[in-house]
Amino acid sequence: MAEIQWVGLKELRAARARNPQKVLDEARLFLTRGLAVYKAGIIRDPWRVGGRGGGSPVSNDPRYPRKFQRQRSGNLRDTHVTEINGLEGRIGPNLALAPYAKYVHHGTRRIQGRPWLDYVKQTKEGEIEKLYRGMLSNIVGDLAK
Repeated sequence: MAEIQWVGLKELRAARARNPQKVLDEARLFLTRGLAVYKAGIIRDPWRVGGRGGGSPVSNDPRYPRKFQRQRSGNLRDTHVTEINGLEGRIGPNLALAPYAKYVHHGTRRIQGRPWLDYVKQTKEGEIEKLYRGMLSNIVGDLAK
């Protein structure tokens, strides 16, 4: 699962002490929007064989062995789940439905890894930063009233 680390969490906690409900509402909104940005990156523009990056890999190769039929169906892409607990958000594949995800992500001695979660996190960093700044602006604007 990809994890988001907060910069300025100390200041956010201080603002929370002054107006806790506004901070929680804005933080939940930020996490929801941020995870939606990551999910869009995972689903769109899949990682192609021989490629240098992309979202969740989807193989359309008809030569894929029958036992790997779930990978051909886009199962890995479609099983990503999001969680928001307090001030923490996570996104990653459901390992119960796609137990092979860790082998695809990290690779094995026979196949090269396709770290789509790392790629999406890196490429979406700018959008997440904008969302984060917007959240802080809303909190500060409300506290200034």
